[in-house]
Formats: sequence, C-alpha cells, structure tokens
Amino acid sequence: MSSVELKRDSTSNIARRYGYLFRLPSTGFALLYASLPLIGVELVARSFTGESLLRIVLYAVASEIVLVIGIEIDLFFLRSRKGLATFRRLATVSIISNLLWFAVSVVGLILYLVTKNEGRLVSLVLLGAFFAVCFRAIVFGSVFYKDPFWGLPLALIQPILLAIPATISEKAVSTYSMDTEVAVVGGIIAIFGIEVYLRLIDRPVNGLKALRLLQAFLQAWTVGKPDDLEHYFQISSETRQVTTEIIRLQSIGSDRTPAAVLILPGIHPGPFSPVGSSNLPGDIYQKVRTEDSIPLIFHSISDHELNLPSKEEVQRYADSLENHEVIDGGKTISVPFIVSEGKATATGIALGKTVMITLTLAPYGMEDLPGMVRTKLEETAAASGFKSCLVIDSHNSLGEKPDELETQNLIKASSKIIKQLSDGKQLTFNFGFAHSSELPAKRNLADVGPAGFGLLYFVVENDRFCYAVVDANNSTLGFREKIMEIFHHGTGENLLEICTSDTHVTAAKAHNAKGYLALGDVTTPDDFSALLVALLEKAKSRLSQGTYETSIASSSVRTIGSRVLDNFSGLLDESALIAKRGAQVLGMLAVVITLAVALL
Repeated sequence: MSSVELKRDSTSNIARRYGYLFRLPSTGFALLYASLPLIGVELVARSFTGESLLRIVLYAVASEIVLVIGIEIDLFFLRSRKGLATFRRLATVSIISNLLWFAVSVVGLILYLVTKNEGRLVSLVLLGAFFAVCFRAIVFGSVFYKDPFWGLPLALIQPILLAIPATISEKAVSTYSMDTEVAVVGGIIAIFGIEVYLRLIDRPVNGLKALRLLQAFLQAWTVGKPDDLEHYFQISSETRQVTTEIIRLQSIGSDRTPAAVLILPGIHPGPFSPVGSSNLPGDIYQKVRTEDSIPLIFHSISDHELNLPSKEEVQRYADSLENHEVIDGGKTISVPFIVSEGKATATGIALGKTVMITLTLAPYGMEDLPGMVRTKLEETAAASGFKSCLVIDSHNSLGEKPDELETQNLIKASSKIIKQLSDGKQLTFNFGFAHSSELPAKRNLADVGPAGFGLLYFVVENDRFCYAVVDANNSTLGFREKIMEIFHHGTGENLLEICTSDTHVTAAKAHNAKGYLALGDVTTPDDFSALLVALLEKAKSRLSQGTYETSIASSSVRTIGSRVLDNFSGLLDESALIAKRGAQVLGMLAVVITLAVALL
C-alpha cells in the first residue's frame, strides 16, 4: 500500500472510530433498554417466591427509580468528565451490564427448572450482579480514570443499589447457603481478574499509556479538549520550513471597502477536529481579519504530511504571517484563461508578475494533489518570468487521489496557461468583493466552516468574471457545476471557479460514511447560489479601480506527517480493542465461574 493510501486510510479510520460514539440509542431508548434486562433479573429472582403480581410490579417500579438514581450517581462522580460522561452514554453502559446480569440469571433459572435448587438460582443471580460490576469496572477504569483501579468503587454502586429491589425477598434470603458463598468468592475473583487485566494492558505508548491515549482521543473528539492528544502529536512532530503566498486585492475608489486578502497556506488543515490545524482556515481568518481586511483561505497543494500538531503551533504559524515580504504589486491584470486536458481543468490569471492557477478534476472528483504539481508549476512560472505562482487545489469535487495521468494532465493544462499568460497583455481592472460575514441575515451553514465564504468580482475591459472561496471540506459531486449554471443563469456573470479550503473543523462529526460534511451535503445549490448572488450585488456596489500586492511569508513549523497519523491510527485501533478484549476476558471468567457455581 502506498503512503498516499495509508494517509487516506488512517484519517478515515480515525473518523470511523469517532463515528462509533454516535451509534448509541437515544436517552429514552437507552433507559428503556437498560430497564428491560433488569426487569428480567427481577422476574428470574422471584420465580420461586410466590409473590403477587402487584408486589412484583411495585418492585419493578422501584428498580426503575433506583436505576435512574444509579445513573445520576455515576454522573455526579464523573462530573469532572462532563461532556464525555453523559446520561445517555452511562445508560448505554447500564444496558450491557444489565444484559450480562440477566444472561447469568437465566442460567440459574434453567438450572432451577431442572434441579429445583432455589439456592443455586439465587447464587447465580447474585453472581450476575458481580459480572455487571466487572463490566462497569472495565468501562470506568479505561475511559474515565487515570488509574483504572479508581473506576472500581463507582462500578460497585449501581449493581449494589439495584440488587436490593430487584432480587431481595424473604424467601430468597432464606435460601442463602454454601452456593451463595461460592458465588461471592467467584464474583470477587472475576473483579480481581479484570483489575489485573487493566493493569497489564495499560503500558506506555510513545509517552502516553494505552488507556490515557484512548482517553485523550475521547476527550478531544467528544468534549473538544485536545490538550493530551496534541501533546502526543507534538512530541512526535518534526520541524519544517514552509512558505505561504498572499495576495491583497483592494478597490481603491470605493470608501470603506475591505480588502480581500487571498491566502494560500504552506500547511494543510487536519488531522481532525479539534486537534492541531483542523480549523486552519478559521484560525487564519481570526488572526488576519480586521475592519478593513477580510481573508479568504485557499487549499494549497498539500496533504496530511503538513498537518500542525497543536493549537499552539497553529498560533505560531498564524503569527508568522505578519512577517511577510512584498515581492510584487500593481494595478494590472490579465483576462482569464481556461484549459482542459482529459478530466483536468486549469484556470489562470496573472496580476503583474504574479500568476494564480486553480486546478480541478470536477465533475469527476478528486482529493489532495501531490506536492510535485506545485513544484513543477512554480518552476515553469519562474522560467516564464513570473515572481510568484499560486497553485490552488480547488478541492471542489469529492473523489479519490488523482492518478498519474490525471496529475500529468493538470500540469500540462497549467503549463499551457502559464505560457499564454506570459505572452498575453495586462490591463487595469475594476474590482469588487463581499464576504458572508457582511450579509444582513447571517446563516449558520452546517457544511461551511467559521471562515465563511466570499466572492471576488473582476472587470477587465469587456470581460467580467468571479471566484467564490468557501471555508468547506470539499464539495459534493456536481455541486460546483450546478452552482455555476444557476449563478450564470440568474446574473449573466461567469463564475470561474468555486474553491474550498478543505477545513477539517466539521470532519468526523457527521452521521455519514465520509465522516464529515462536504459543501452540498446540507446546503442546496439553490440556497447557496442565492447567497452568492447577494454577495455579487454587494461586490458590484463596491466596484472600482483595483490594485494588488503579492507577499510571501516564510515559517518554521512543526508538522506531524503521515507516519505519525498512521502510528496513531494503529495505536487507536489497539486502544479501542481494550474494551473488546476486556469483554472477552470477562466472558471467559464468566463461563468458568458460572460453571463452578452451577456445578459445585
């Protein structure tokens, strides 16, 4: 498997792991499902007591009340883990622990029907309660506590409370015998075995114990507290030098018109929200946004090799953008050129000695482009006399990594454009710009990140054209083409390209196979087109003579790369097996001890 495939597999595997956290029943159903096996335990425990139906119903109601109280007690003691410990998740834990309790009780019922030994039945019901404690100890010890042992006291409380209304009766107490003592000893052995197991598997892994790594992952993704996980990534990161291209576009004849600051980062959004540079476009937006400047963040030719490990590192990178060097500026622009080669489409304009090229394989779909595309085109642009070349991955059509032919076609199409731009003339231009943050009725679009979206509007003699830049993680197949068609039909203007930032701020928190929301998953083409039309009207109202200024910022950053992501994905798989292996250990103990109690 290639490194490219590994990176894709690692990030999607991490998203898949996170998706499991949402595959839980609703709070009401979780409570219902936890109650049903508990009622089953009660019916089994009272199968020989001869109590009235009314009395049994009253005990069932009492059991239900105690169950809710027990979950609330869990919540109280886990209040410092608020966000991770919720009523819904703790009720789900009760479903499994109560099912385990019920399963062992059924063994006792079957044995009672065969032997009529009431003491054996009561003993197995009691043993089931111990196994419920064991399962809770696995969950609490591995997920909520730094030391697994401290999960045991809390694991004991709910089953002890439930055992009182669910199983206690005068006749049951009178049946206590040597069988009961065997069950108690067996239950204690099971609890001891689980605690030993948790100790054995909680070994250090690259500076974090296995259980701490699992907890760090859960804290990052469910509560938005990535500190522990970012620590793991930080100590595994490497220092790199990156460059960021910046173009500042300004309408000089329009009062109080904000400048559009086009930013092509030297790093990549990711690896996943809320860790590291997952919200890179949003973080840059917050840093650069001022009253007279609104940034639009593109997706550079980069991939998860260039993720930043922590928010602190992102802040350092964002701060470094202030130390940029102006390398070009002026008042002229070319007309746009569009060249297609096979599935590849390149669109380019030149502003003085700066060339800006957007690349796409839409409507066929594509993912991150290899770095050699940028290197090759920068070399071609430099040989053609340009000082700067912004190569933008439009990232606007879901798909796989481009193959060799598609990559070469992108390079070929772009090289033709660079040649045309170097030979073509440039003219003064009028420019207008508007951003979604300026719309009177703001809308929170689930598939758009916090940096919003903007529209650039250029007029060069008789040519009029627009670019849309959106803080989103790619867009659905065909969305780009529908927007272009609707926009042109409604306005008569040409929308050259829709570019997304590849933000990962929405990654993995969606209930779909991708694990994230792409532009178009929620927002319809008609709705988004209407918003772009509103931006166009505002941009036209600001249309006046335009200027540009090109800068380059150099930054020294720490990146985590695909190797770290691959390692983390593997470690996460291993850590996620803890509960599964624990269940297997508990299952084996349960079989052995249940047989011992049943047969001795």
